[in-house]
Amino acid sequence: MMTLTLEQQSSLRQVIAIDAAHFTAIRHRIHRDPELGFAEWQTAALVTRELEQMGLFAIKNVASTGVVAIIDSGKPGKTVALRAEMDALPISERTAVTYQSKTPGKMHACGHDGHTATLLAAAKALCAHRDHFQGKIKLIFQPAEEACQCGARAMIAAGVLENPSVDAIFAYHNHPGFPDGMVLTRFGSALSGNTNITIKILGKGGHAATPEHNIDPILIGAMIAQAFPIINQQLSLADDPVIMRITEFNSGVSRNVVPDVAILGGTIRTASIKQRELAKQRIQAMVAHISQSQGAEAEIEFIDYIPPTVNTPAETAQVFATARRLFGENQVQTKLLPARASEDFAFYLEKVPGCYFFVGNGVDSASCHNSSYDFNDAILPIAAELLCQLAMDYLNRPNPEVIG
Repeated sequence: MMTLTLEQQSSLRQVIAIDAAHFTAIRHRIHRDPELGFAEWQTAALVTRELEQMGLFAIKNVASTGVVAIIDSGKPGKTVALRAEMDALPISERTAVTYQSKTPGKMHACGHDGHTATLLAAAKALCAHRDHFQGKIKLIFQPAEEACQCGARAMIAAGVLENPSVDAIFAYHNHPGFPDGMVLTRFGSALSGNTNITIKILGKGGHAATPEHNIDPILIGAMIAQAFPIINQQLSLADDPVIMRITEFNSGVSRNVVPDVAILGGTIRTASIKQRELAKQRIQAMVAHISQSQGAEAEIEFIDYIPPTVNTPAETAQVFATARRLFGENQVQTKLLPARASEDFAFYLEKVPGCYFFVGNGVDSASCHNSSYDFNDAILPIAAELLCQLAMDYLNRPNPEVIG
């Protein structure tokens, strides 16, 4: 078994520190030119150039704008993947940074610019430490994580987990509200799944002055919307929370006409498939009961966009062990509950073992998807070192199922 000495670990940290300014500048460049999902052409070109300057062969145009590269130790062994997302959000930036978005209506409001730069920094350090690990490290720069575009699923369909087959995968996300560099994760569900709901209520329209002749879909829709928080409260468990919300209500075109139809839209966020399916059953029963009691009909459509992101035991234990060794016990926490957001990294974890973890972006950081948000450059070398060490620890352990 090959293990890194303290001197070698120090060397890894030094290499990352030396290049930190360069990759911070890369981050700022990506931030200035944000691109939405499946349109990350400039970002992908920049990633490709950086990888090629490291001497790596970059596979371009994977699932449109994805980029993949492999760091081969030249020694037989397993293959571990490290993934970063490249897409921005359709939000107008309201920060005062010098590298503010140059594109109105688009900004990196979730830190994917930082994640991309982090993986590039990790790649550079790993290239300099090929003799310290065995096997291969696959670098995955993924498009379209945001807005349920499911770039991960597209990358998997394009074969990103094959040739060579990936044995495990790791990725991270910055975490506003926690101290700089604090590492957090949890066993099992790390993030919630995302299911979209559409409810179509078929009533009977007519003149607003003759309600006795109408079946009002707006009134029925309001009753359904009011029932959602009740079901939400009934289903939520302490360690398996449920979030159910009606977020859209569309009906009517005139103030003196009761419409025939009302359409409601919403979301279900659950940390387990079991809770997701139970929520669907309860919603179906509630909608049927309310609509039928009012003489209306209702149609429901559920679209399961993203499943819960479920970390596997051995790889999660490795993140905890590696992070504690690198940064100390006080810089590592167990995340008490799954995040309510969803992440298409879940699709990778349906195929191979792995762990999704978080790195604190600062206690005063604006939240993600906020126009005032900015990735904290101070965490870039911390996250890069952890990604490097996780990959090497995994590859150098003869039996990855045994942690310790």
